[in-house]
Amino acid sequence: MNTFSVSRRAAALAFAVALSACSSTPPEDIPSKQVAPGTQSRPILSSDEAQNFVQARYFSSKNKDEAAWAPSSIRLPQQPDFVVGAAGGEGVTHTSIQAAVDAAMMKHSNTRQYIAIQPGEYVGTVYIPAGSGSVTLYGTTDNAGDVKITMPLDSEIDVNTWRRAVNPSGKYMPGKPAWYMFDSCQSKRSATVGIMCSAAVWSQNNGLQMQNLTIANTLGDSVDGGNHQAVALRTDGDKVQLNNVHLLGRQNTFFVTNSDVQNRMLTDRQPRTLVTNSYIEGDVDVVAGRGAVVFENTDFRLVNSRTQEGYVFAPATLPNIYYGFLAINSRFTAAGDNVAQLGRAWDVEANENGYTAGQTSNGQVVIRDSVINEGFNSAKPWGDAASSKRPFTGNVGTKGEKDAIQRDLNDANANRMWEFNNRGVGSAVVAE
Repeated sequence: MNTFSVSRRAAALAFAVALSACSSTPPEDIPSKQVAPGTQSRPILSSDEAQNFVQARYFSSKNKDEAAWAPSSIRLPQQPDFVVGAAGGEGVTHTSIQAAVDAAMMKHSNTRQYIAIQPGEYVGTVYIPAGSGSVTLYGTTDNAGDVKITMPLDSEIDVNTWRRAVNPSGKYMPGKPAWYMFDSCQSKRSATVGIMCSAAVWSQNNGLQMQNLTIANTLGDSVDGGNHQAVALRTDGDKVQLNNVHLLGRQNTFFVTNSDVQNRMLTDRQPRTLVTNSYIEGDVDVVAGRGAVVFENTDFRLVNSRTQEGYVFAPATLPNIYYGFLAINSRFTAAGDNVAQLGRAWDVEANENGYTAGQTSNGQVVIRDSVINEGFNSAKPWGDAASSKRPFTGNVGTKGEKDAIQRDLNDANANRMWEFNNRGVGSAVVAE
């Protein structure tokens, strides 16, 4: 049994208990010592600037004719449309999650379809295509660990190996709703399948909801510390909600993109996602990609069993988009000797030394009102950019009248990575 069969949430909770026992004052109760403008390596927002970085701003629409998204809590029905569980179980309509998803999409209904999943481990990929309506997948208990969707996939495997692993019995076939997703990967001409096809669960469904379940890419420590992207969940759709969901992996655990696989193209749209009351674990670029994603009351845990380096966020926000990732009222913890980093930009279009201000992606992320525990590099919490190797450049601006801070928060010549009102041993600003 691989290392991911253990409940990561339970391990995180045990770790938090041990941590609190070492201190008479919980980190949540310690006032923040972060003061704007911060330092070149750790820029801090002022209270006025922080007002720009709230959920409503991240979920406003790029299209002026479209209303902003104001998500409410996920509401589950008394009677789901489909039930996934063991054969012969009470009310069970399907024994695989993919079969239930296919059935939901084949109804071609614009009414939300609810898929209840009974406790168990479901091994294999799940692809949720775009369609006329939205889908809600949820575990039937409040314990996210009771329902596990697992699959070991590596971005570095060849297409034939990937095809045999993902589709051993023909669950993806022409005429089925998710065929176009599978086919976009199996028809690749590259040497390896790459990050886009390494997901255990992949959704293009607008309005997707998930609750009370765990998704794990169980590749784990079976590979070395090199580039082995192994995505647990990839989402391409807009207005996605995750609540009480555990995402477990190593590199690129949660990957948000704006691709339109059905038309085989990338777009400039900004998909929006809300993650609440959840747990996300990995080692390198744990949350990555392009989209507006808000994390509320979420635990982030960096492990270092595969590699000593570690980054929580790797946003590839387009330069003309002001909002990427926001973490609020959340908790960050890392294993190791204070070398982990909160994130780094992903200059996805650029090779080494190829960053062009205003044209290359310039990742945007704000961590605010959160607890940053041990394991992080307080002196240099943000890393140099992936792909281009662009050195992290903080933006402390200048002080004007009455010490007011003057700076362009979207200056293309600087990184757009900020903190505000964080506390905990990893939040201290080290003087330069």
